[in-house]
Order: sequence, then structure tokens, then C-alpha cells
Amino acid sequence: MNKLFETFLKGVPLLFKGAILFGLFLTSLYSYILFHSLAEIFSIVIGCSIFILAWNSRRRLDNDYLLFLGIAFLFISGLDLMHTLAYKGTGVFPGYDTNLPTQLWIASRYVQALSMLIFLLFLRRKLNVYTAFLAYAIVTSLSLWAIFAGVFPTCFVEGAGLTPFKKVSEYIISLIFVASAVVLFRKREAFDPKVMSWLIVSLVLTIGAELAFTFYISVYGLSNLIGHFFKIIAFYLIYKAITEIGLEKPHQLLFRNLKQSETALRNALEEVERLAISDSLTGLYNHRHFFELTGREFQRARRYQLPLSVIMLDIDEFKRVNDTYGHAIGDRVLQGVAECCRKELREVDVIGRYGGDEFVAMLPETGLSAAGQVAERLRKSIAEKVFDIKAGRVTVTVSLGIAVLDDEHLTPETLLDGADQALYVAKQNGRNQVRSQFGASPDV
Repeated sequence: MNKLFETFLKGVPLLFKGAILFGLFLTSLYSYILFHSLAEIFSIVIGCSIFILAWNSRRRLDNDYLLFLGIAFLFISGLDLMHTLAYKGTGVFPGYDTNLPTQLWIASRYVQALSMLIFLLFLRRKLNVYTAFLAYAIVTSLSLWAIFAGVFPTCFVEGAGLTPFKKVSEYIISLIFVASAVVLFRKREAFDPKVMSWLIVSLVLTIGAELAFTFYISVYGLSNLIGHFFKIIAFYLIYKAITEIGLEKPHQLLFRNLKQSETALRNALEEVERLAISDSLTGLYNHRHFFELTGREFQRARRYQLPLSVIMLDIDEFKRVNDTYGHAIGDRVLQGVAECCRKELREVDVIGRYGGDEFVAMLPETGLSAAGQVAERLRKSIAEKVFDIKAGRVTVTVSLGIAVLDDEHLTPETLLDGADQALYVAKQNGRNQVRSQFGASPDV
């Protein structure tokens, strides 16, 4: 019984809102002018409330997109008020026909559509409040001047209905709202899920309203009625979004933004760490970090008496590549060699750029014979790689030297020296070949 009562209490606000909308519908049966005036007054009140809430909540928020929306809806509500007063049958603007309120409507919707697209810029940017007020004041004043001076295009012709300009404008406005919804969805991580849903539904209903307003022949028609209902609900959902963020749950937005800032900081720190250990050109480990990892692998191999091999690789006649084709092509060659190394070596292998055009790889739990096979695969893979450039096709070869952990190489430095000496032998014997610390080509 208690649950039923609680459910009823939760549903009361919804029933109350439904009763208001139904009451508005009943007024349309009595007098459409009365319905239109009440519907627009509801929208205007909601629009002004959006401004009041956003303005009073501005110090609780760490971004300005809601404040921008509040300022926008204040001026949109002003144009809607002029539209309401100019509506056919009110007699506020004698001498004007139905074209005047239709023009005011189109001007207001253009301002609303563009505002819903622009407000997303202030998710991360600061808003100059005075500039925003001045910009909207200028746009509103120019719109009113153009309409009352007869410069604004005709939107409605008595007896004929909507003009092509008005219909095309509604479609353009709808497309702007669609663009706003797409951009909003792409930036959804910046919003609370509930707020995000309200904003998206508000945009969808606004698009529905705009499309409904392309069908009527009379300003008292059914599509006009439906369009105004959609507009009221759309305004209310934006009001709910600002109420949720600015008044009811500002702490949730704060924690959400703190979490996003923490994630951004963590990503930045990870990027800094990656840059600190990586060679910026090839993405392989840099010289310093390679030595750190080499020391660990060396100690592990010594402790557990595991085989350990080092392959040192140097690009043959790399200076000629740079001198002939330029350093940009030379950089591409270095990146291509690094790519071959990543492709041919295992995840457990430690690969680094030793310096210049030299690369080095440490192969844990790998003896001389297996290391020779790996080195030969590397040599062939690099020799077969073709770099297409404007001047033609470039290929390079590499020389490789191998050293293995034994009684002669008792430190990481001597192991690397052994690989370097083997590499020197490969260079001296004609390049494009593999040599081991023992001077001979490994058995592959």
C-alpha cells in the first residue's frame, strides 16, 4: 500500500503537467487566440526562468555554457513576446496582418537554433557576459528593425498561406537543430546522462515543432496547435536541465568535472611518461630507458641462468640516403626500420633506438642460434621494404651484430660492446649481413 502511495506521489507532478497541457488544449476549442497567448506566455515564462536560474547559478558552475543558454533564452523570450503581441486578433499592432507574427516567429527560431549550436563552444571556454548581452541585443534590435522596416522577407500571405522563404527557413532551422543534436551527442561525456537526455529530447521536439509549422494554411490550424505544444515541452526540458545542474545537483556536476579533469591529468601524465621513455621519431625506447630495461633483464638472466642475446643493427650508408634525398626521407627510413623491428620481434623483446641510425634489441631467454634466425629475418624484412618517394623508390640494407650472455660478457655494457664489435665485423665484411661475437655468421 505504501509503495502504491509513493508511486502516486511521484506521478502527481506528471499528472499536474498533463492537466496543464490538457487545459491549454481545451482553451483552443473555446478561443485559439486565448490558447496561443497562454501557450506563448508559458514558453516566455519558462524562457525567462531559464535565464534567472542560469544567472543565479553561475557561481556554482565551473563552465559557462548554461549561462550562455540563459542569456540566449532571455532574448528569445523577448522576440516571442513580440510575436505573441503581434498575433492575429490581438489588435496590439493595428495595420499589420498575419505576416508580422510569422516574421517575428522565424527571427526568434533562427536565434534559438544558432544559440543551441553555439552554446557548446562554452563547455571549455569562458564567456564574456557583457559581450554576450551586447551581441544578443544587437541581433534582436536588427531583427526587429528589419521586420518593422519592411526589409525582412515576407513569411505569410493572407489567403495563400506560408511563403517559400518561411518554409525553407523552417527546414534550415531544423537542420541547425539536427547539427546541434549531433554535436551534443558527440560531447556527451561532458554532461550528466539525465541532462543529456533532456537536451536531446528538447532538440527533437523543437525539430518536430518546426516541421509542424511548415504545414499550416491558417494560423489557427491543427499543425500550429501541435507545434506550440512541442515548443512548450522543449522549453520546459531545457529549464529542467538547468534546474538539475544549477540548483538540485551542482555537486554532481562538480564531481563529474573533477573526475574528467583527473582523467585528463592522468592521460597527460601517461603521455609525459611515454615521451620520457620513448624516442620521439620511431616510438621505440630511447637510449636511457633501454639501458634501464637491459639492466633488469641482465640481472634476471644471471640469477636464473637463462640465455640472453643482444642484436645491434645499423643502416648501411645511411648518410648517403640523407645527402641524396634529404632528412625527411631519412626520417621515414628510420621509422620504417623501427616498424620492421616491432613486426619481427616478440612483445617480451626490448627494442630501442641506440642513437642515430643504430637500433638495438635484447632478446630474453634466447640463445645464439635463435638470435641468428631473428637477425636474419630482420635483415631480409628491411631489405625488402620499399619507400616510395617523388624521386622514385628507395631501399636500404642493414648490418647486424649479435652477442650472447657468457663468461666473457659479465655486465650489460660488455654484452652491448660485444654486439657492437660483431656489427663492426659485419660492416667490414661488406655490409647487409649478420655476424656474431665469435666473428662468424650464426647458424640460421
